Amino acid sequence: MSNKPLTYALAAGEYGTDYVHSYVGMEPSGRNFNELCLDANNKPHNPMINAGAIMTASLVKRDLSAADRFDWVFNQFKRLCGGEHLGFNNAVFLSERQCADRNFALAYYMMENKSFPKGTTVHETLDFYFQLCSMEITAESGAVIAATLANGGINPLTGDNVLSNEAVRNTLTLMHSCGMYNYSGEFAFKVGLPSKSGVSGCVLLVIPNTMGICLWSPPLDGFGNSCRGVQFCMEMVTKHHFNFGSL
Repeated sequence: MSNKPLTYALAAGEYGTDYVHSYVGMEPSGRNFNELCLDANNKPHNPMINAGAIMTASLVKRDLSAADRFDWVFNQFKRLCGGEHLGFNNAVFLSERQCADRNFALAYYMMENKSFPKGTTVHETLDFYFQLCSMEITAESGAVIAATLANGGINPLTGDNVLSNEAVRNTLTLMHSCGMYNYSGEFAFKVGLPSKSGVSGCVLLVIPNTMGICLWSPPLDGFGNSCRGVQFCMEMVTKHHFNFGSL
């Protein structure tokens, strides 16, 4: 699933936007999502790329044990799904951890540049990040997550106020500017709606105050976005006129 915006929203809701962005930037990087680089302040460029997602993972419930930390996030994601399916794929977790050379390099590069909060442990942080990347949803549960973001953090099925309005607003802004890898700028220009893609072929699309959509089609383009997911978004906005500014 596309956990990056949700992890950011949880961190921003817990600590506040200013604290989170003292460790991670808010600008599009113009680089590959896993490139070994930081901004001029030795921070990841934004929470929607790997370095930024590792950083935001390091901030979430850092005072809890590894087990309690995972349980807490899983329960928050479950609230976002509103009773729809949420699972954990252990095979994906083991694969993520086994093929993690670049993510280890990113984490150690940030450690070298003193980017993390004091007391951060690389291996524990990366294990937690890999767990977050191994959450499993369906298109139905993804649509409820997107709809919760569209509804200002209140789950439209359960009425549960899962996320703060400020956290949602900032999450949607970052999804709009950074959510589609190196295609984010062109997607923002042509579609104009907050979205987040994942290499699984999933795209979360949020139409503020209106609805949320989850698309899943695994064939990816050269940017790592779902080919059919992007095409759907393009065709949808030619037929229906939505305005991100209505948030």
